[in-house]
Amino acid sequence: MHLISYDIENDRLRLRLAKLLIRAGLYRVQYSVFMGDIRETVWKRLYADLHKIAVSSDWQPTDSILILPLHQYTVDQREVIGQAVVDWDEMTGKLHTLML
Repeated sequence: MHLISYDIENDRLRLRLAKLLIRAGLYRVQYSVFMGDIRETVWKRLYADLHKIAVSSDWQPTDSILILPLHQYTVDQREVIGQAVVDWDEMTGKLHTLML
């Protein structure tokens, strides 16, 4: 499980990064915070893409991307004050039934 957060000034670059994180299978838990399990093969590609964004011409010296690996203990001990993430069980892999 990873938590990825960003603070990017450029709108176009910020949108590009958000779309990249969604395509990688992460869930948006706040406007600039994404979280989820990522397969190893997807993670390697995502990690490389994040570094490409950081060297793009739109990147500013004040921009940042935070990548935080989360251990199961951390995920289990979470506390949400306010509106909880709707897809939490799906995000953490606890949802195993598909209803059609």
